[in-house]
Amino acid sequence: MIRYISRYDRGRFALAIAGPYALIVVGVTIYVEISTRQPGSQGLEAIWLFAVTSPASQILLLLPLPAPEISRFLFPAAGLLQAWILWLIVRGRRKSMTPAGALPLRDDHEGQDQNRMG
Repeated sequence: MIRYISRYDRGRFALAIAGPYALIVVGVTIYVEISTRQPGSQGLEAIWLFAVTSPASQILLLLPLPAPEISRFLFPAAGLLQAWILWLIVRGRRKSMTPAGALPLRDDHEGQDQNRMG
């Protein structure tokens, strides 16, 4: 995983920003799911999920959703999509050098020349 991240100019920095955001989205989703199922809950805990996944959650509120149960999956998905987009923006361009541990490719003409001589 680290080799994949280090292929980009700012891959580790992007992971340091997008990773915790994705963990916060997952943690708040778990908190909201557990706390709204407790007796006496009025569902106001979902405001935390709305706040964490903003601005995508604000756009989702404008869409006509067929059932409230669908928003249970859409808001966390929107937050994870935002984390992915954040990683794409922050990571920068792919490095031109080969990653550490990669084997250099052999030129096909060299292999053919060795076969002819040997």
